[in-house]
Amino acid sequence: MSDMDIRNEFIDNLLGKMTLEEKVGQCFTFSWRGSIVTPAVKALIEKLHVGGLRIEPYTAESARSTYYGKSLADTNYEKPEGYTDMPKTYFTAKTPGNYIMPSEYATRINELQWIALNSSGGIPLNICTDNEGACTNDYQFGGMPGYPALMGLAATGDLELTRKVGKAIAQQLRAVGITMLHSPVCDINVNAANPEIRFRGFSDDPETVAEFVCAFSEGLIDGGIIPMAKHYPGRGDSSTDAHYELEQINVDKDRLHDVELRPYKRMIEKGCLKGVMTCHSAYPLVVGEDLPATLSKVLVTDILRNELGFDGVITSDAMGMGAIVNRYGLPNACVMALQAGVNLMLCKSDDETREQVYYRMLDAVRKDEVTMDQLETSVRKVLEAKYDQGLFENAQVDAAAATAFVRNPEILEVAQQAAEKSLTLMRDEENLLPLSQDRKVLIIEQLKMAEFTPNDIYQGHWRLNREILKHTDNVINADCTFIPTVDEINFLCDLAQEADVVVATNFFWRHAGNKANTELVERLIAEGNEVVVVTNDPYAEGAPATAGTVLNCWSLMGESLQEVAEVLFGKKKAGGKLPVGNFQEYVGDSKAEVAEELVPA
Repeated sequence: MSDMDIRNEFIDNLLGKMTLEEKVGQCFTFSWRGSIVTPAVKALIEKLHVGGLRIEPYTAESARSTYYGKSLADTNYEKPEGYTDMPKTYFTAKTPGNYIMPSEYATRINELQWIALNSSGGIPLNICTDNEGACTNDYQFGGMPGYPALMGLAATGDLELTRKVGKAIAQQLRAVGITMLHSPVCDINVNAANPEIRFRGFSDDPETVAEFVCAFSEGLIDGGIIPMAKHYPGRGDSSTDAHYELEQINVDKDRLHDVELRPYKRMIEKGCLKGVMTCHSAYPLVVGEDLPATLSKVLVTDILRNELGFDGVITSDAMGMGAIVNRYGLPNACVMALQAGVNLMLCKSDDETREQVYYRMLDAVRKDEVTMDQLETSVRKVLEAKYDQGLFENAQVDAAAATAFVRNPEILEVAQQAAEKSLTLMRDEENLLPLSQDRKVLIIEQLKMAEFTPNDIYQGHWRLNREILKHTDNVINADCTFIPTVDEINFLCDLAQEADVVVATNFFWRHAGNKANTELVERLIAEGNEVVVVTNDPYAEGAPATAGTVLNCWSLMGESLQEVAEVLFGKKKAGGKLPVGNFQEYVGDSKAEVAEELVPA
């Protein structure tokens, strides 16, 4: 009997033993926020038979939370027969999670896997997370190194280094107990005004993205993680954020195949497309209606499955985004997604929506809105992914070794190499670099949002200040909130008069309302200061047209900020090359015009 026959027989036998309730539960990924194993998270496994957990230890689990500012509960929801309320946790929402070392967190994931394996179904969990580099790192505790954004990896021009980064990330996360990564981003960022993707994608060139996404995915697979390539079929040509509204991407099928689908087709050719995450954008010229891709049988089944021949597991993006819930409501949308061919519905909410989506799906199967064949087809894909990863035999990890592994010297060296090689001097029109120790430097460093930031020496606040102090004491140390207030801007502009040159971070972060520190930077320039902009974003917000000196480190993380200081003081050269051509270029001396707009009367 071949390995494939053994696998099929195992899954056939398992499906034959599973109850309807267990089959429905396997089609969901719910969030586990924080790091406390509460009755609420246990109930997801024991009562809702959940297929996986999306871990977010940086914040607190709470039934009081909202998703992008609103509750996702369907106020028109009618409880079907058998509906049971789950235990809930009422911690204060948006509270930074407890600092937890990798070994302790791995112990708690092992506990959850034990509960799953010893439940009636005996099915292990997918433990999922995000790690795209830059500021998208759901697990960054205990000295977990930071990596450049994916566009920063493309800036290195080094496919082998990109492969090593993928493997390093996977090895570190797998040591903690994480099994599936909601990455890499395959989107071709052809729209420079894109508020959501930007540097999260590798490039605005389809061929560059195809090459780098394969290298990164091969590394993830080699490190023991299932990569979920996203956001199928593509969100690079978007001018809105799907978290808030449905975007219409008006490309025809020929363009879709040539641009958006090129990375997916290349990954299938190379055998490294193991999982896909769908997006919530509409493609009316392809589908014939403005239906989000996640809910479109044409895109999910007809094209991805049948035309491209993809045979792995398909997950949705977070179903709570405005593009979905504003039109369809969360419970009904989950049913529509499964009907379209999605196998895993990702529901990142910590309230009664867990029960609503589960019991709505159960009711849909009982009423034949979802056929048993559709349900079992999806469950089979989920089980195949778990089987292929060996989770039925080895779901738990060596928790005691996790902390040391996260700080493995060889892996840390890969992270530092990526930070160094990605560093890109976008321009230095005013020849400000390298900085001289004879000139007083005002350092203005944005404070990262506390909810997402471990308060430690590795990735905590003021890292750029600390790194610059290794090179000179002739500084004024300062900070500002991530998006500074008017009072902060006024204070810092006054302070700049005491310095010869200003080094100001201008980091872009979608969690900060798709904004950067642009207003302060442009005001400093308008008032005649010499300003070195340190950014993670090559577009207009991160590198405004009035900024003559822009150093792009592609990240807010400590490893990249260390390299920034080295380049600022001439110890190293920035060798990265911009992998995009649609960035905003320097317009020359326009201080007078900007001054009139930004300087207060």
